[in-house]
Amino acid sequence: MSGKSHKFYTIMIVPHAAEKSRRVRVSKNLVVAMGGFLGALLLAGVLLPHFVLRTTYLSWVTSRLASQNAELKKTTEGIDIALNDLRAKMSDFEARATEMGTALGVAKLPLTHQAAAGGGLDLHSLSPEEGARFVQGELSVLRKRSENLQDSLKLLDAAYAKQAAYLASTPSILPVRGLYGNGYGWRKDPFTGEPDFHQGLDIAAAPGTKVLAPADGIVTLAGPSGGYGNFIVLSHGYGMVTHYGHLQAFTVRPGQRVRRGDVIGYVGSTGRSTGPHLHYEVVVHQRAVDPTRYILDDFRTY
Repeated sequence: MSGKSHKFYTIMIVPHAAEKSRRVRVSKNLVVAMGGFLGALLLAGVLLPHFVLRTTYLSWVTSRLASQNAELKKTTEGIDIALNDLRAKMSDFEARATEMGTALGVAKLPLTHQAAAGGGLDLHSLSPEEGARFVQGELSVLRKRSENLQDSLKLLDAAYAKQAAYLASTPSILPVRGLYGNGYGWRKDPFTGEPDFHQGLDIAAAPGTKVLAPADGIVTLAGPSGGYGNFIVLSHGYGMVTHYGHLQAFTVRPGQRVRRGDVIGYVGSTGRSTGPHLHYEVVVHQRAVDPTRYILDDFRTY
């Protein structure tokens, strides 16, 4: 009997009024079960908010990482496109520089002429650290190619300046607008009728017609010269000299620098002349040559 009583608890309920007290027998197992339930409920009340917060935080972190990954992918694609664009432009500049070097007579330029190291590698297959090292290497190669290209452009600039000076000093235009007369070569002398080698080009024009310098040069003579009458000599450098005879008047003096197209005198008929015209000679390395080889505009249309 006493052993059985240990399996139950007796709860006495005593009211304040004059009512009869009540006794309630509760199974020990029920008390233990209710205690366990209340404990579990209390534990759930403590742990559930923590679990909810942790789940929410992990969800936010996952979303944030996904967003950052998308941004990183977009940035990586942009870097890849930019690198490919830089490689293509650098190769194009190097090709153009090579063509210019050939045209200007520069035999060898310090150009790389190669694709950037690792060109075409998929950046998406690399870790962030590997990608950073790859991009750094690419930029280093492109920087070196850029420096080589800059050195090449300096050489081309110097070659162009030299070539430009040569071209500016090379006779290339007809010095006077007029009609073609006696040309370079053998002819009959207009005064004696004897064979005579004519070393220049005669251009008939009205007296006072402007005579232009066909290239940049320095006036070495402006004065009378026997049968050539009033005579001008221009020295253009590079072994090139031009002569102008039978002038009416000068507009230049010895030692004066002239540019292509400057007026140096006027057509006349001074000296041994049959009428108003310009006698024009081109002398290269002390030898008279055919002036028409140094006239790029069509003198026959004047």
